[in-house]
Amino acid sequence: MKTTISDLGYADFSEYFIGHSGSTYWQKKDSEKAEIFRKIEPYLTFLDLVNLERRGADVQTKVDELDMINQKLRERDAMNTDAIATLSDKLAQVMQEIELLKKRGSNN
Repeated sequence: MKTTISDLGYADFSEYFIGHSGSTYWQKKDSEKAEIFRKIEPYLTFLDLVNLERRGADVQTKVDELDMINQKLRERDAMNTDAIATLSDKLAQVMQEIELLKKRGSNN
């Protein structure tokens, strides 16, 4: 947080904020410190465990859902691969039969 506060242009306040005794802000009025804090507050991140846990649960639910979809797609892909192999074999048989019929037709 110190770096964030300093980057916002409040280096002296950042020293005060983390408790360093040399900061000039120890002598400032509480109202002045509160005003600066209101300015920097939107840039500070505080740990919100409830929301983090909720988001984590939502993410895990989505991961589980995607895993299930992925498994179904893998199963469908395997079925499609088998179907293509079967059709390919049948096509090869049909082509052989056509060649045989052509040979028979040219012999007549």
